[in-house]
Amino acid sequence: MVGRGLQLATKKRFRSMFAKKFSLHRREFSKIKREGVLYQSVNFGVIVRKRENIGNPRFAVVISNKISKLAVHRNRIRRSFRDTLRRNWKKVDDGIDLVFLVKPGIEKLPVSEIMKDIENFLNEKKYVQKNSSKS
Repeated sequence: MVGRGLQLATKKRFRSMFAKKFSLHRREFSKIKREGVLYQSVNFGVIVRKRENIGNPRFAVVISNKISKLAVHRNRIRRSFRDTLRRNWKKVDDGIDLVFLVKPGIEKLPVSEIMKDIENFLNEKKYVQKNSSKS
């Protein structure tokens, strides 16, 4: 009985996680860097690339050790990015790859402010128009 309860609780937890179909693989970063366009925010930069094959938008978050030496802090920032992207992925057009490059100083901000900054970036959609006119 106890084992079954743990199994059900674990399955529920996975529903709130970032789906694999929205994730970018590290091996694709070099192609995105070459072909993408860089946009800057106060707390992060974003490399945006439009793919040929239309599919779900895909995301990645890059946090250097320069941001914080402590993995706990880097993971908190990464979780806040992924949670915001999980909630707002429908605002991003299909076939777009976004790589978020976190800047120093973001570790001092509360999670709510980080989430607002990401939402503001996604709501502007300036990156979509500029990137699609380039192709």
